[in-house]
Amino acid sequence: MCAAPSALTRAGYPLPHLARALEAKSPATILVLNSATLAKKARPGSEKDMQPRSFPSYIEETLRARYPDGGVVVTTHNEPRATAEAILPGLPAVLEKARPALMIWQTGTYDTILGADTSAFSDAVSTGISYAHAAGADVIIVSPQYSPHTAFAFDVAPYNNALRWAARSSGVPFFDRYSVMRFWEDEGIFDFDSARPSPSLFADVHQCIGRLLVGVIVDGVEMRALGSR
Repeated sequence: MCAAPSALTRAGYPLPHLARALEAKSPATILVLNSATLAKKARPGSEKDMQPRSFPSYIEETLRARYPDGGVVVTTHNEPRATAEAILPGLPAVLEKARPALMIWQTGTYDTILGADTSAFSDAVSTGISYAHAAGADVIIVSPQYSPHTAFAFDVAPYNNALRWAARSSGVPFFDRYSVMRFWEDEGIFDFDSARPSPSLFADVHQCIGRLLVGVIVDGVEMRALGSR
């Protein structure tokens, strides 16, 4: 169910900081940074309103099983409806507080919606990557989600290309979530266009995204012998 072309799901670059943290059996913190809208809190005791699991929880669960002595902890930091440029001023403080060995940065959604200048967007992402590197963290860049309901209104392609360029020029992995999800839609693996989506769609998609990102992380950890910063 979680199949995707290998070209979209390979690391391509090592993750030396995370590799060293895992080898040292010291707390290996992974920071997930995103601009998602905060979910509403569930009402206590209301099972149907419980917030479904998102991909960071699957990453933590899977990596803890794979590296039981690595002290893997996944933490999230949300900046609702923030562009990449808007996140930059507060990013050093976020990194100082979390002290991650790896930062997974989901970005591009609101830049796309607002029609931000792609060059400025790419520069902001590159700057954010440099902040993370200076703080001793590896980085994985994650593109926006795909939705057929918004694809006709917003052209994600220029921003995906900007993300790919910023990641490549900074020597960090780029996880093209948009293309992966579009592949799933085209292949009939998931139906994102349904007027009445399955109740399990959110959980299934996030489990698959988490599984694929774990593959990127493991690839990067195992590539550490190829070089480090």
